[in-house]
Amino acid sequence: MKYAEKLIKVGLEKHNKNNIKRPAMKLSKSWKHAILLTTLVFAQAALAETPAEETEKKCIKPKFRDFSPAHKAEVAPETQISFHVNRYADPLHIGASAKKIPMQVQIEDKQTFYYVTAKLPKELRDSYARIHIEAKSTEGDCVGVDGWLVKINEQAKETPNAEAKEESKQELSAATDDK
Repeated sequence: MKYAEKLIKVGLEKHNKNNIKRPAMKLSKSWKHAILLTTLVFAQAALAETPAEETEKKCIKPKFRDFSPAHKAEVAPETQISFHVNRYADPLHIGASAKKIPMQVQIEDKQTFYYVTAKLPKELRDSYARIHIEAKSTEGDCVGVDGWLVKINEQAKETPNAEAKEESKQELSAATDDK
C-alpha cells in the first residue's frame, strides 16, 4: 500500500506543478450572515400573498331542495312550507318571502343540512304566490336564490295527511256504528 500511496503523491505533485494553485475562497462570518439574510428576505417575498389573493375566496352558493308543498300545488292560506338548505349557507341569513311579504322562518340544524319551515302570510288568499327563498354563503359574498310557485285557495285541503286522517276517522266511526 505504501507504494501505491507514493505513486499517488508523486502524481499529484506533478499535476500541481503544471497547474496554478488557487487559494480556496473563505467567507467571513459577516458575509455568511448577509447571504443568509438575503435568502430569507427573498424567500419570504416569494411566498407572500398579495392583497388581491388574500381577499379572493371561492364562493360556493347555497343550494335548496325538497320544497314542500310541491311546485304549482294548491294550498290553503297560512299553510306551512318547508325546504332544505345545504351546509354552505349561513343559518343567520336564510330568508323566505311570498309575494314580497317576508315570512318568519324556523331553522333546524340536521348536521348535514338545515331544515327550514315557515307559514304563508295570512294576507294571501285566492291567488298565486311565488315563494322566494335566499341564503347567504358562509364564505364569500354570494347569495343562493331559489323559489317555487303555489296556488293559494280557500277551498284547498290542508295536506294529504289531513285528508287521510279524516277518512280513517270516518271509517272508524262507521265500524263502531255497525256493531
